[in-house]
Amino acid sequence: MRRAVPVAVACLTGLVVLLGFFGADGILGGWPNLLVEGAAFLAALALLMGAAHLALAHGRRALHGEAEAGHSVVLVIAMLATFGIGVVLPGSAELAWIFDYLYTPLQATMTALLAFFIVSAAYRAFRLRHAEAIVLLITSLFMLLGQLAVSERISPVIPALRDWTLAIPVTAGVRGILLGTALGTLAATLRILIGMDRPQALE
Repeated sequence: MRRAVPVAVACLTGLVVLLGFFGADGILGGWPNLLVEGAAFLAALALLMGAAHLALAHGRRALHGEAEAGHSVVLVIAMLATFGIGVVLPGSAELAWIFDYLYTPLQATMTALLAFFIVSAAYRAFRLRHAEAIVLLITSLFMLLGQLAVSERISPVIPALRDWTLAIPVTAGVRGILLGTALGTLAATLRILIGMDRPQALE
């Protein structure tokens, strides 16, 4: 019984929401929208509880003087300040300042650091001496050259070929990845709806 009830609730909820997306609102009433709004509310509540747990954990670390306690102090202060401004002054210039002059530079810094890891991984891949590694090396060098401002002075063919590469092969690859992700999500969802997978069942 403890296994059957969660599975039945998940299957019924998923079917109601799925039928609502296919235009069965007239038959089901407002239940599909109610379930979607309830899921959004639960997700927001889970996010709030996760943030509170993170603040408590780092606050405890800072109070006990554990390793890297200074980082925990900065994290807690930044989290409480951002949360307070967002609640008291939503959509204000102060909140926009935090995102424009603190969050965005930090995000750019993390992306810049990620570039070094990508270069390191590419270097290790290029040492494999395979045909795929050679193709990756040639493509990477060409795209790097195409992004430089001096590429137009070298040859007008380079920017045109760069734009074609981004518009055709790269876009096709991205769409293939998105399509594969969508099909995988659909398959996993169907397995839950028909009861084959029971992640919500109690042990």
